Amino acid sequence: MKSILNLLTFLFISICTAIAASPKEYGLYIRTYPYPKDEFTSVVLENGYPIRTFQKKLTLSFSIFTREENVFGSIFRIITNNNQNIDLLYSVDKNDKRYPILVTGKTVHPLSDENVKKGVWVNVSISIDPKTGDINLIYDKTSAFIKFPELKDTESVRIAFGYCPFENFSLADVASVNVKDITINRGKEEIRRWKLGHHDGNTCYDELFYKPATTYNPHWIIDQYITWNKLYSATFDSSLSIAFDPNIGTFYMATDKNNLYVYHLGEKKTDTISIKGGEIASNYPNQLVFIPDQNQLLSYNLDENIYSSLNPISHRWGNNIVSQKDHDYWNNTCVFNPEDSSLISFGGYGHYRYNNELLISYPFHTKPQQRYILKEIDPRYSCASVIVNDTLYVFGGRGCPSGRQELSPQNYYDLYAIDLKTYNVHRLWQHITPIEGGEFQPCEHMIYDKANNCFYVFCTQEGGVLIKINRDNPHFEKMSLPIGKKFDLQYLYTNIYFSRQLNKLYLVIHEAEVSGKSYVEIYELDYPPIPATSFIQTNNTQETSQTHNYWATIIILLSLIAIAILSYIIYIKKRKHKVAPEYKASLNNNLDVNNIHEEIFSAKQYDFSKRCICFLGGFRIVDKEGNDITLLFTRTLKMLLIALILYTGKCEKGINGNKLIQMLWPGKPEDAAQNIRNVYMSKLRNILEKIGDIKIINQKGFWSIKLDTDVTCDYLEVLYLYNKNGNNNIEQLLELLLHGMMLPNIETEWVDTFKSDFSSQTIDLLCNLLKQEDLPDPLKIRISDVLFQHDYLNENALSTKIRILCTQGKKGVAKSVYDAFCKEYYTTLGVEYQYSFMEIIKDTLEIR
Repeated sequence: MKSILNLLTFLFISICTAIAASPKEYGLYIRTYPYPKDEFTSVVLENGYPIRTFQKKLTLSFSIFTREENVFGSIFRIITNNNQNIDLLYSVDKNDKRYPILVTGKTVHPLSDENVKKGVWVNVSISIDPKTGDINLIYDKTSAFIKFPELKDTESVRIAFGYCPFENFSLADVASVNVKDITINRGKEEIRRWKLGHHDGNTCYDELFYKPATTYNPHWIIDQYITWNKLYSATFDSSLSIAFDPNIGTFYMATDKNNLYVYHLGEKKTDTISIKGGEIASNYPNQLVFIPDQNQLLSYNLDENIYSSLNPISHRWGNNIVSQKDHDYWNNTCVFNPEDSSLISFGGYGHYRYNNELLISYPFHTKPQQRYILKEIDPRYSCASVIVNDTLYVFGGRGCPSGRQELSPQNYYDLYAIDLKTYNVHRLWQHITPIEGGEFQPCEHMIYDKANNCFYVFCTQEGGVLIKINRDNPHFEKMSLPIGKKFDLQYLYTNIYFSRQLNKLYLVIHEAEVSGKSYVEIYELDYPPIPATSFIQTNNTQETSQTHNYWATIIILLSLIAIAILSYIIYIKKRKHKVAPEYKASLNNNLDVNNIHEEIFSAKQYDFSKRCICFLGGFRIVDKEGNDITLLFTRTLKMLLIALILYTGKCEKGINGNKLIQMLWPGKPEDAAQNIRNVYMSKLRNILEKIGDIKIINQKGFWSIKLDTDVTCDYLEVLYLYNKNGNNNIEQLLELLLHGMMLPNIETEWVDTFKSDFSSQTIDLLCNLLKQEDLPDPLKIRISDVLFQHDYLNENALSTKIRILCTQGKKGVAKSVYDAFCKEYYTTLGVEYQYSFMEIIKDTLEIR
């Protein structure tokens, strides 16, 4: 009951928050002078197709916001099927007064003697009557009635706002206005409604019948909420180190010379501070940090353990040591830990090597640097990090398992948690499918959003975009529009910062040429960021309204969700009462725990008696006739097939041909190696024909494998279920994972990487499943057994299995499980297991 009340409270708060949320500004910004004419904006209703009148009065209504820069020229143009024009324009008199006029054909009808209202939204409507030839215009509070006989018997009209692209009907001058909420009524019926808010690129669909309003050179006002706004750009003779003071909104840009450049966000101006003495510690760009709690600008040199802070009064660096060494930490990620005033660096590049070194430095203490090689993480550079409590989170980067630049570096898309007290490393997840939108590298830091338990990071995808990273699963969501940069210079550094006082995200892009000449840009984005997809409109979904009807819809939807959740809770409660006893009854009938699998999964979903390629439990191949043909695979053919499947599972395009040669035929001359590879590919194709329809594909230098639906590969099936959401496919997953470890008898460096990743992902998923309270005990027993296969010292599996066995009254079996675990624990680690059997039982009794 308490959980239900909490749920209802949450829903109530969500509804209130939604109702209280202020609506976003929207509409279309018509670009005109001083832009060149080919960049003028136009919006054409219904893509220029005629809108029929059916001899009824047609009323066009909209709102406009007149801007200062060019109050002169066309606002809209209506063209009839008889090629008659009806235009609303801004004109000017000899005293430079700007006022609206209506033009019918070549006749001008002034509407008002008052100056145009600028900087406010004004409602406008125009009605045309094809029966009488009458026109009624309302502009704000001014109305006009005009006779236009040529309008009689008009069958259809075409309408364009801004620049008119209709052939022979274009106008040279366009007024600088914003337009929104365009509607069309035919008689008393509303037939079109374009809000010009949510959109799909150049198109906005009307909310009634999804008819398009097509734009050219659009500037959507609502996009300001997901667009990086450039604040600053400058060119320097050398590369810089950059830091940010979030309290007062100030950027510091230091060179290796005697100047410090200070950019103030508030005043949007730059000051130059002349350094009076001392030496900056950094021996390469971007070794600079501002420490808000100490109000201190600190430069650092990780190679030589040198630090130098700037005195804000004397403008002197606090150290006179000149750096000597070349740097080994290009594009590392480094964060300041206020807990112990340390600098924590991970990764980096130098002297043709990537590293996986966790380096902890103490600029304000005499404590020596601490270095830890994190073997769980491949060597890399250009990764992002952030400290949350006592954990360092590290995301992505570029590198390779060997750390050697010449050995096929790759981009990584994985998230690690490093305990800063024990330095234990835990991989939270790894993204193993092709990246939607293309490959990318992240900036140096991430921003942690506690409320949503996620991270924000800028990356190089599509010329620079902000993405949201979930902590618990590999999902990337775009939170901004792309900046559109090329990122083609020799050196690139990007970073984001958050100012709580200003409630903004700030982005720094630092690019440099080989000559040393560098370019710095600073951008701004509102916080918290909004998913870019929230403003996307498609041609089969109605645009979200920003009226009371919208909030009514939200309330209805949330209410339905509440009803659905409550119904589900009731269902779960009934299921616990009805289903669980069936499992317990079967266990009470002296059913052996190790045979529960057959009881729960009596209906198997996979057939491995024929047409299969098996990796789990060992390498095994069965042909279409049910014959085991594993022995037909020589070691080279076996490794070739394994490579094709593993790399295709990782990325649809497969493995680069040169990398495949390096792995399987190292040291061979290139021509000879290619010939050998082609021979083995031919042999492999011949054998695979015995299994079923399996294609080996060579496309643009990459080799991949494609299995027909009648051929099963257990490894690829598990990957599919993981990406599909393993939590919803527990029975299928366990059926596969119960076969055993992946390729247990094959030990090769590149295979071991895949095996490690697979086990980590499996362990993480199964541990999360054990936390679900609504799973029946027999299922948890089986999950524990699978966990032991992948991690025979897994304490979650041990405690779960012992607790369930004790609950079933099988304390003797539980003690045997415990004793076997303790023996393996001591054999492997050389120390006794820290918890006694009685302590685990005690915890079980307390939990029950």
